[in-house]
Amino acid sequence: MSTRRVEPPVTSQVTLRDAPAHGTAALLLRPWTYEDADVLVRHHADALLRSWLVTHLDTVDEARAWVDAQRRGWAAGTRAAFAVVESGPAGPSAPLGHIALSATGAGAVRAGYWTAAEARGRRIASRALTLVSRWAAYDGGPFAGRPLELVHAVGNEGSCRTALGCGFPLVGTLPADPPRRPRAQHLHTAVAQGVPRGTREA
Repeated sequence: MSTRRVEPPVTSQVTLRDAPAHGTAALLLRPWTYEDADVLVRHHADALLRSWLVTHLDTVDEARAWVDAQRRGWAAGTRAAFAVVESGPAGPSAPLGHIALSATGAGAVRAGYWTAAEARGRRIASRALTLVSRWAAYDGGPFAGRPLELVHAVGNEGSCRTALGCGFPLVGTLPADPPRRPRAQHLHTAVAQGVPRGTREA
């Protein structure tokens, strides 16, 4: 007899929403759920995305285990992972990307993100990065007062453009260190952020 897997509540999770520009839907950043498992598997089948990611989600069970890991990060206050969706008159879309902030100890907070194939070229990652950067700087947040940085694989020009355009200048290159870091990475560090504007917790 099979048992139904139920997601436990995590009270520390938040949802963020930006103010849409003219002609665009609002962007909503919400926690990942088990209901997103099929979408995660579909996005992870994209060859370009797989070429940049270290973790590949090939089955629904793997995707749900990954969601569990994100929830544990929220509960521990060490990771804030968001599904990136658009919120329009018809309601929220399926996830179009992923963005997360993670931290260990008292060091810098590191951002990471990816965008689904069908959403590339629409500034989804840029808007999401701006939104979480402002939230991270907020005095009431778990990462307030800590420097913010991001890394991406060398050669990932799209991620590099996103970082530079969002105020994360390139400050160095981290050498490959398999298996944790299978290829060299660019390191970007954010310029100082003020109190967020246009960022709302839903």
